[in-house]
Amino acid sequence: MEEGTTVDKKSAPDDEFNLPGLSVLRDAVQNVSRKVPPRNKLQQDSIAGLTTTVSSLPDGMANGLLAGINPLYGLYACIAGPIVGGLFSSTQLMMITATSASAIMAGQTTGAFPEEERGKMFVLLVVLIGVFQAVLGLLGQGRLIRFVSFSVMTGFLTGISVLLIMSQLPTVTGYEPKGANSIFRIFNLLWNINQVHLPTLGMAALTMLLAILLQKTPVKKFFALIAIAVPSLLVYFLGLGDVKVVQDIGDIGGGFPEPVLPPISDISIDIITGALAVALVILIQGAGVSQNVPNKSGPRKSPSRDFVAQGAANIASGFIHGLPVGGSLGTTAINVLAKAQTRWASILSGIAMTLVVVVFSGIVAYTAMPSLGAMLILAGSRSIKLSDIESTWNSGWKSWPSYLAMIVTFGATLILPIPSAVGIGVLLSAFLYVTQSSTEITLVQLRRRKDGAIEEHQAPKELKENQVTVLNIYGDLFFAGARTLGHVLPKPAGVQNPVVILRLRGRKHLGATLVSVLSEYASQLEAANGRLYLTGISEQVNEEVEHSGKLHLNGPIRAFKAEPVLGLSTHNAVEDAEAWLVEKKGEDKHT
Repeated sequence: MEEGTTVDKKSAPDDEFNLPGLSVLRDAVQNVSRKVPPRNKLQQDSIAGLTTTVSSLPDGMANGLLAGINPLYGLYACIAGPIVGGLFSSTQLMMITATSASAIMAGQTTGAFPEEERGKMFVLLVVLIGVFQAVLGLLGQGRLIRFVSFSVMTGFLTGISVLLIMSQLPTVTGYEPKGANSIFRIFNLLWNINQVHLPTLGMAALTMLLAILLQKTPVKKFFALIAIAVPSLLVYFLGLGDVKVVQDIGDIGGGFPEPVLPPISDISIDIITGALAVALVILIQGAGVSQNVPNKSGPRKSPSRDFVAQGAANIASGFIHGLPVGGSLGTTAINVLAKAQTRWASILSGIAMTLVVVVFSGIVAYTAMPSLGAMLILAGSRSIKLSDIESTWNSGWKSWPSYLAMIVTFGATLILPIPSAVGIGVLLSAFLYVTQSSTEITLVQLRRRKDGAIEEHQAPKELKENQVTVLNIYGDLFFAGARTLGHVLPKPAGVQNPVVILRLRGRKHLGATLVSVLSEYASQLEAANGRLYLTGISEQVNEEVEHSGKLHLNGPIRAFKAEPVLGLSTHNAVEDAEAWLVEKKGEDKHT
């Protein structure tokens, strides 16, 4: 860089592509070293952190049960995830904590091991998950999330939000429905509506009513805590023993978690493949959560830095025997609902969970489960982005693949296991990318006006005799896109001496399929005594053309390298082509 020049960090391109590991580490360190926020924000972050801590207690223990290990380990994950993830994450309000999807997949991975070995293999699995995620982040691979389409992500996140609501219906009704998936369980609940426990439902309704009304009062900063505390106190003092409280899920007292070392010598193919699968599912789900949580201030979000944050959080969680962690839609929604201001809400949540496990477990154990369920239902309903759904739906009839992708992903999330739904979403995104990139090829003809300006016109379907046709291409020319170009190029049907100039400026390389298409088209032009000019080509493309074996530059093809002046190589090609046509006309007269 020249002396005296400066770079505007806000307008500079994403440096994930320029020494991504150094960039991610630098920004992560800057996150850690940021000053404590102002007192008013820190106060609100403390309230939000305490709210998410209380709401995470039953979920953390339930996730431990889902993973087939001690429920207390779920709470350990709620300590390491928010603290470490909050320090490093670029998405300031995203809560990195235990999730049901990662718990289920981790339990399935270690389930095949003998019971006496399962604990230490679980530690190894979680640490490996973190290592894979951190490495992907340091390599700048957060860019891969861009290939997951908006419609697929919208369907997935909407499905997760609906699942969150459905998962709490047993908690707020006091009836445990039966069924193979959430849809069947809802029908079972409706069929057995007479078995709903009215005191439980009443506490849930009271919580929701308080949460809505208190947001319009002077105590709005504390609305979430009050909405949970009031019903919990009523359950305790009125002796409503049939209404479940947190301690009914399991004992949350256990002291501070002791650090453990993963048994590196026990690494196997099964553990490696399992860790990689869980790591990818967590990252995709976390990217979806990040998409729904805008940063209120500070630097822009970076998927790669969020990868590193989740990786570091998983490594830390593994070392204290915690579950795998990732961006949690439900807990993040609670964090936003509780008016969190900065990343300190997440950090303080982890600190508060430490105090709960070590000191205040006896008090929190009496929190009413219906109140927590009601808060999660409220958070889940607010996580459904109707504007995103409407945007996809109103994008026009030509975007029917987007409708289909959104609906299929949404349905898969409700019916299938979350890892399967994520896989379907990724495949749909790849399908949409390939389909749209191969069909969205636009070919236009360039014509010079009398005043020297260049106009774009619809490309002709057939070429004219003894005439130069300059064509410009918009769209991706790899694979199917190249074949699509072959179909839309104007044909030299029954004419002589047609010339086509094809602008390829900005193309870094052609690829075997495009080379084949251009070779076939050049042969058609040669049969009509015509020529094909390739202009604006880079050094790399020129070498590719020379070594292809199919594009003979001494035959019907001419190549003009890109010039610093925009359009100069095409101008030179037009002059060469017109001189050649004049020469051909002279030859025709002599014959």
